[in-house]
Amino acid sequence: EAPSGESEVKAKKSRRSRSSRAGLLFSVSRVDRQLRRGRFAERFGAGVPVYLAAVLQCVTHKALDMAGRISKESKQQRIFPAHLQTAVQKSSALKRLLHDAVLSHRSRAAPLKQRAASRSKKETSRRKKR
Repeated sequence: EAPSGESEVKAKKSRRSRSSRAGLLFSVSRVDRQLRRGRFAERFGAGVPVYLAAVLQCVTHKALDMAGRISKESKQQRIFPAHLQTAVQKSSALKRLLHDAVLSHRSRAAPLKQRAASRSKKETSRRKKR
């Protein structure tokens, strides 16, 4: 009966996702699938999607943490694209990593100064009624 008991333990262990085994919030399986679909290489090790998911989680955490601080400084409860843009501009590491993808001139994120100057919807509707 010992061998059957061992198989039950192995079955219980394998039920845990790779993300939970690695202690990550980002899906290791999803990263693995995207790597395979992208055909970046014929083969890659089992640790590659785990490491890449960890890196993506770390970069995302850093960017959102900084953007959250910026939104708190501007006394807003939500993180807007402009907050992320400012966070990337302020961080030299994020700026190097993202090169100019977020900082392009064609981006839709309005600078925070312009956004703060715009009137609320209630104010504009009141003005129209008068």
